[in-house]
Amino acid sequence: MNDRLHLATKSLKTCLLIGAVLSASLLVYSLLAGLLPLYGEKIRLPPLGRPVLAACLALVLLTCLRGLTLLDRLGSQVIRDGLTGLVGRDYARQRLKEEYYRAKRYEQPLSLLMIDLDSFRPPNDRFGRAAGDHLLKYFAGLVLGTVRPSDVAARFDGGEFLIILPNTGPHEAQAVAERLRRRIAESPFRIDAGREDVRLTVSIGASSMSFPEYGQDAEELITMADLALYQVKKDGRNAVSAGSAN
Repeated sequence: MNDRLHLATKSLKTCLLIGAVLSASLLVYSLLAGLLPLYGEKIRLPPLGRPVLAACLALVLLTCLRGLTLLDRLGSQVIRDGLTGLVGRDYARQRLKEEYYRAKRYEQPLSLLMIDLDSFRPPNDRFGRAAGDHLLKYFAGLVLGTVRPSDVAARFDGGEFLIILPNTGPHEAQAVAERLRRRIAESPFRIDAGREDVRLTVSIGASSMSFPEYGQDAEELITMADLALYQVKKDGRNAVSAGSAN
């Protein structure tokens, strides 16, 4: 299940919940409307009691619908990183667990890339925070333009990013990582017309699991990719290193 399908499923659940609220409100109104003629006089309900009741129910319904809309909007904001548009760290971890169990169940490979934007702080300090934010957006666009729709690209922490590659073995994962590394190295970031271009490089740690060795849990993929990334940075950066559970 890719990111778009996950969001579509979430929206469908919200629509079903809204439908349930509407149905419940109509049911309550129908019951009360049927009881009013029978017991209205006994409880001394004024003649305008039914319209007032309908207005109150409508107000309650609108309040519920407004709350559901806000919850749906907040849910989308939690899933997405506000700056880059990539998914956030918590959502990425949850998706990784889902993909791990899916891979294990269907005996499919699963890979992960941990990416660190080399020397992100110098441009950020030199040209200002706004330029640094634009750089991150630009970088996120390069990432999304390289991976498949079924892959999950996330901003993991600051200048560190993560890509989940479902049904992808170690050799394919390394090929994706190298293709991304080259594309970023060949795509300098232009701050504005009056300033020099900023050359970007990345260090990438890749990890993979495949049948029959899937390790203890999905977190092992992150640990292995992180160790591989550490080795790249130790050896000089702007390269790809791989670790595997097999």
